[in-house]
Amino acid sequence: MVGLSKNQRKIIEVLQIKPDMTTKEIAELTLGRIVPYKSKDFASFYRSLISLERKGRIQRVHVKLRWRLATEKKNESPQLK
Repeated sequence: MVGLSKNQRKIIEVLQIKPDMTTKEIAELTLGRIVPYKSKDFASFYRSLISLERKGRIQRVHVKLRWRLATEKKNESPQLK
């Protein structure tokens, strides 16, 4: 996992164990405490998730509320909506 931040590596590890989680669930599981929606911690995890999505490592699912690891299609570029 070269070129990933500490949060991004943790996110990948969490999604490998339990796929299909919300941003809040990922942040709370990783930090081990309740994370309010408008906190700096929540915003930090959300930015990390967006960055991983742009790199093609994860994808949004279920009306963009949940995240999961991306399928192994390396030649496809992420779609912008």
